[in-house]
Amino acid sequence: MSNNYQNEDKDWSDFYKAIKDRPPRETLLEALTFFDKDEDRGKQYYAMDIGCGTGLDTFELLRRGWKVFATDKEQKAIDIIRENVTDDMKENLETEAVAFHELSFKSSDLINAGMSLPFCNPDKFDKVWENVVNAIKINGRFSGNFFGEKDEWAIYDDMTFHTKDKLKSMFTKFEIEFFHERDEDGETATGIKKHWHVFSVVARKISN
Repeated sequence: MSNNYQNEDKDWSDFYKAIKDRPPRETLLEALTFFDKDEDRGKQYYAMDIGCGTGLDTFELLRRGWKVFATDKEQKAIDIIRENVTDDMKENLETEAVAFHELSFKSSDLINAGMSLPFCNPDKFDKVWENVVNAIKINGRFSGNFFGEKDEWAIYDDMTFHTKDKLKSMFTKFEIEFFHERDEDGETATGIKKHWHVFSVVARKISN
């Protein structure tokens, strides 16, 4: 068996079908709750949804009046978003099919990485994370999930995994507002049994 998860002629079609009716991710909803409490909540916010998939989080942001730059390396995912966006949301949506390490990050109130950053190649992760941190405005937020070292997929060399201590060291410029660790057996979106080790994070940037 190859130790590369994403180089085995990966076809995301079944995954897209499995998640199409799912709600937005908990990390995004937690972040939006914090934004709703901010003093400048009346302004129009700008978000990057990186590794957006078919847009579960993208559409929630659009429904709430955000401007959104949705990116995913899979063109098919971007096509699905474009096919489903309503006319009244189109002016607030920008999309691009691009890998993390080739992405031009933009100054953002929120960078949302639902379940995408674990799929960043380890030799590119540090630079991608630096770009994420630099792109978030002061008082802006990050929301997303990371895989821990006990995750079943940690056998794959082309994915990125973190210890809790390493992960928290990545947020020295942030106040962590929400942190949850999941370490349990479960299933993937397509019904395959899997042990999950996931850290869910929402954090507000407090310094450059």
